[in-house]
Amino acid sequence: MPPAHARRQPDPAPEAWFRRDAPLRLLREVQRQAVPDLTRVFGHSGLYLRPTAALEPGLPGNLLASVLSLHRAGRGFSGALACDDARLPIASGSLSLVYALFVFESSPDPAALMAEVARVLKPDGVAMFLTLNPWGPARLRWAFKGMRGFDPGLFAGQVRAAGLDVQRRRYVGPIWSVARAIDLDTAPGGGLATRLRMASLVVARRRDPGMTPLRTSAPALNFRPGMSAG
Repeated sequence: MPPAHARRQPDPAPEAWFRRDAPLRLLREVQRQAVPDLTRVFGHSGLYLRPTAALEPGLPGNLLASVLSLHRAGRGFSGALACDDARLPIASGSLSLVYALFVFESSPDPAALMAEVARVLKPDGVAMFLTLNPWGPARLRWAFKGMRGFDPGLFAGQVRAAGLDVQRRRYVGPIWSVARAIDLDTAPGGGLATRLRMASLVVARRRDPGMTPLRTSAPALNFRPGMSAG
């Protein structure tokens, strides 16, 4: 008798949604709009956290010598390394860049993941956080896929609480365009329409201990999303 096949575990809802063609196109558009911020980052090593293995492991637009790419796999990450959100197997103070693309929304412990991002950055290292915007109409596409949405202002506050200085904040990505009878479109121009974009970008830098001493004990983080899915 042939051996029974191992029962395949069902894909987590967020990862399954991100693997679809339309969301993948949205992810690539968000990343394209974030390239100008990424090209300001220089150094040797970086970490790229992406929401699905279906997205290419290369980080487009980066100027670093080496970038480790991990993708969401269930409640942790997989790829070149396998780890939990709360235990990134990377030395403290070793990275010039952490690029987190829509991974906090599906994290079982976003506060612990934020602390790990701050830990692995070098002094003056840069973290780029791309999070889903819960106030944009595109929320109707992901709201019931097992993901939480973070208010951009509150999320920036949690970044600061982790010991990182917020350098820039802006909205990126497409918006839903019903008028053109298509699902999503890039928002033209600026103004209030930019707040309807799919994603929010926060660029932060780790404080230099020689200039601004870090707290000896970080306060407990309480991640409270501005809007929660389901």
